[in-house]
Amino acid sequence: MTVAPQSLQVVPPASTAYRATTAQHLITIVLAWWLLGGLFLDGWAHNHLGESLETFFTPWHAVFYSGFLAVAGWCFYLASRGWQLGRRGLAAFPDGYNLAAIGVPLFGVGGIGDLIWHTVFGIEVGIEALLSPTHLLLFAGGSLILASPLNAAWQSPTSRRAPRALRWVAVLSATSVLAITAFIHMYMWGLMSVPQGLGWVQTRGELSAVLLTALMLAAPVLLLLRRFALPFGAITVMYTLTNTAMALMLAPGDWRVPGVALVCGLLADVLCMLLQPSPARPLAFRAFAFLLPLAVWGPYLGGAVRLGLSNLSLELWLGVAVMTGLGGLALSTLVLPPALPAAAVED
Repeated sequence: MTVAPQSLQVVPPASTAYRATTAQHLITIVLAWWLLGGLFLDGWAHNHLGESLETFFTPWHAVFYSGFLAVAGWCFYLASRGWQLGRRGLAAFPDGYNLAAIGVPLFGVGGIGDLIWHTVFGIEVGIEALLSPTHLLLFAGGSLILASPLNAAWQSPTSRRAPRALRWVAVLSATSVLAITAFIHMYMWGLMSVPQGLGWVQTRGELSAVLLTALMLAAPVLLLLRRFALPFGAITVMYTLTNTAMALMLAPGDWRVPGVALVCGLLADVLCMLLQPSPARPLAFRAFAFLLPLAVWGPYLGGAVRLGLSNLSLELWLGVAVMTGLGGLALSTLVLPPALPAAAVED
């Protein structure tokens, strides 16, 4: 038996699939949560120490940016493996990690810009800290990094009942994306404030926040259901982790919202198990899309009234809960559009 010389060994073509392993996806998620944890820590500082923040160089920024360096370094390590396989450019990254290939430099530009911005204009306080241009670049880049394992799992050549570990990779990555979305919209996160109904303008703003939050909570679940059969507990994990992070940032020590999220997530998981929503069962998919927000906002709003935390009338809180369900139903038509008749797809 002869061994081919090193110079004659075949290099796999660049078109050959290069996929990260489940363990590598989990490392990406853990390092991304390091970044995400730093983000929520920085959010806590802006909410509770806003007036005393005078410099870019803070302990929470250190956690935030060190998390970025860790996950960016890991993504480039994965890309180096692609280079060894003869892949170049974005193709050097594992399948699905092209989002990270774009997100890492975008985040880097946002970080440098953030340092310059704080040096020239000082430290923002309140909602300005969320909407400053450099922070929006950081959010965009971070979101692309967080979504990379989800994108990779989505592109994997597996059925809806993919290996359970891969489905959990998709769930945990989607949870990261939901968490950063909640962070960006913290001023409109309906689960952190109980609508009181004290006046038309105030009530309109509070209930609008409920409707927006309902859509943000439903969207990642419905998107996952289009591609995967969710393992039981997936929705509970998504809702509980996200709302625990929000509570620790905005109201440390208050565990009522994480508790509600846990109970409502379990209820939604039971509904998902019973209805088995999927693209092959569109009616079940639509029914679940309607019931998912109801499983959150019915108990939340009704419980708040029952406990004396809100003075909303029965017509108002129950009507808003039904409206969240209608919003979920409408969202399901975007996630899973009705099939087109044959004549409509012809040129």
